[in-house]
Amino acid sequence: MATRGTRALQVGRGSVTFTVLAAATAIVAGTAVALLGFVFPDLGADAASESDPLPSGIDRVADLPVVPTVLVVVGLVLAVTSAAMVLAESHPRAVVLRCVLLVAGPIVVLVGAQLVPHVVTPCWAGEVPSLCEPDGNGGLDFPDTVHPFGHALLGWLPLTLLYVWTLRRWWPEVLPRWVPGRSSEPRDVPAAA
Repeated sequence: MATRGTRALQVGRGSVTFTVLAAATAIVAGTAVALLGFVFPDLGADAASESDPLPSGIDRVADLPVVPTVLVVVGLVLAVTSAAMVLAESHPRAVVLRCVLLVAGPIVVLVGAQLVPHVVTPCWAGEVPSLCEPDGNGGLDFPDTVHPFGHALLGWLPLTLLYVWTLRRWWPEVLPRWVPGRSSEPRDVPAAA
């Protein structure tokens, strides 16, 4: 029978897995929307042309970027559950900080993936004028078809890599075995007597 500490680590690994899966899904969804957006320029537009409707099912592709948000919210719930299980056992400062890191990671990835691409966008600097279009607020932004890909590339990917790297540095036991650099040796949180 698994100890409470082992179950907490398994739930924590599930949280990290869902967060990484969210980033991978964001990249796939952003790429799909961008590629289909070049074929169907009305994809993602608020008002699709009635005279030239999109083929059946293609309009739903524009909703794919919602999936990573759902996955990271599931990861956040698992992180809170894991942290609660670990903190029920012990309260040393190092353990509390690790739990804060586990819970804060999905929050930073989720919020940062929505904000960071708008701060570091090359459209602000005018570096890619052929790719940017007016955003309606007097500035430039990526078009609707490339917008999810920009969020994946500039937000989801770097923040998820930073989160996994930080966990690898401060709490490697909570990383799933498939994460590069994670030891394959079994580790466990000591159970309270």
